[in-house]
Amino acid sequence: MPFPTYAKSPPLRDHVGAVNVVTYNTTGQYILSGGADRKIILWNPNQLKLVKSYNAHGYGVLDIAVSFDNSKFVSCGGDRTIFLWDVSTGITTRRMGGHMSRVNTVDFNVDASVIASGSYDSNVRLWDCKSNSQKPIQILEEAKDSITSLQIVGNEIITGSVDGCVRVYDLRKGQLTSDYIGHPVTSVRQSTDEACILISSLDNTIRLLDKTNGTVLQSFKGHENKEFRISSCFGDNDVFVVSGSENGKVVAWDLLSGRIVHELSCHSGEVVSCVTYHTKKPQMVTCGADGSVQVWEYH
Repeated sequence: MPFPTYAKSPPLRDHVGAVNVVTYNTTGQYILSGGADRKIILWNPNQLKLVKSYNAHGYGVLDIAVSFDNSKFVSCGGDRTIFLWDVSTGITTRRMGGHMSRVNTVDFNVDASVIASGSYDSNVRLWDCKSNSQKPIQILEEAKDSITSLQIVGNEIITGSVDGCVRVYDLRKGQLTSDYIGHPVTSVRQSTDEACILISSLDNTIRLLDKTNGTVLQSFKGHENKEFRISSCFGDNDVFVVSGSENGKVVAWDLLSGRIVHELSCHSGEVVSCVTYHTKKPQMVTCGADGSVQVWEYH
């Protein structure tokens, strides 16, 4: 599949201030973005149209995850609270508090019955979506510093922390595996075949880690990432590795060779904080500190 290098015009500019996160829904028909302006916006990326705006956060929005059936999404941010939303009504159905500091990252499990949240307070909290309890069902306290990124895959929770560790919790077996990267981790993402973890860290490097033995299979360099949380992702069924950069670029590498195959300038030269790749076609979306959301296609 070709790589999406064509920037659709115009960029989506309804946020005020930096946009921190952008993600597709599960069908790829819509995207959700969250920013420093405390807003979450639902867009149609094909028509470049704003569909709906969601307002409840008291501080900037830092992460968003969408449920498998697209009926709800969860968000988190600087107000230390996790918000569960109904997509169609725009109403928050649950608000979960308890973290001692800003919440950086959230995710659903496969059937959206559990939410995991990771915070600057170094804890991961698990929440039962079907219960009205204000208490988490479990707290994971092994990290020594801020949790920057997490992903729930099956019975496992993968976390990345500023303490330089990537931890994999197998909740069914009650096991914890920890790999020390040596630099603050800003992003973790599991490969489609579940064999590897893609890890971004603050040493201008993205690593592909073998899940079974912790071996670094490939390193990806050529972007700038020394200061800010920048997420990376796989593209085209793990053919590409894609990341934003602190110098206003999106960089794509060939997974197997580690070679840079595309370098795209965007977001007015400012930090490109997040990139998300369509699961079925050559399209991706980026967001950045310039306050815009950019849709990319193959042209």
